[in-house]
Amino acid sequence: MPLYVKALEEHNTHEFDGFYAIYSISFPKSEQKSYDELLTMQHSSSYTIYLAVNDEKIVGFCIMYHPKQDDFFLLEYMAVDETQRGIGLGSTLLKQSIEHLFNTQGTRALLIEIDSPEKNSSEQEIREKREQFYRRLGALKIDPFDYILALKSSEEAPPMELLVYHPHMKTVSKSTLQTWLEKLYVNVYGCSQNDPRIAQMLESTPPILNLI
Repeated sequence: MPLYVKALEEHNTHEFDGFYAIYSISFPKSEQKSYDELLTMQHSSSYTIYLAVNDEKIVGFCIMYHPKQDDFFLLEYMAVDETQRGIGLGSTLLKQSIEHLFNTQGTRALLIEIDSPEKNSSEQEIREKREQFYRRLGALKIDPFDYILALKSSEEAPPMELLVYHPHMKTVSKSTLQTWLEKLYVNVYGCSQNDPRIAQMLESTPPILNLI
């Protein structure tokens, strides 16, 4: 059977194990959620785990956060089996996941966190390719804005950008951005709504920010 994308079923342990096999080796341990936390996501009405399936084998996934009470979504994780990269599978996975998400949850801004390719790094080429990947699908960068990831550890967060995918949105207000940041920090990362990093991010932002 050719490649297709589907939502992980709530009580399907076989699909969950196939997803977890890719997840567990695709991210640094410091950025991973625990097995039990991922199980909670599988059963949560605020999350959908989308699977890319090729020849009945799970070859990729993305995790979408879609709280009913908010006006945005978040692409929380995305990965493709390392043996299946470079053949357009990631684009198909993300496009079909977004289409399903918009059809079932409504059209909202989809937020995407990426390491900034504008800062010097040993992973410069990887970061540039990752940004180009999302931009080819239509995601835009909030400008001017430097995103601070809500790390709970004492280590310094890497320079980040926040991309936005929406069919029609070309600007975002500072007040809307503040709401997004507060919701991300509290509901996704378990930080305080009054976390000083939020004020730091917003300190020099204009009332209206462009998506470029």
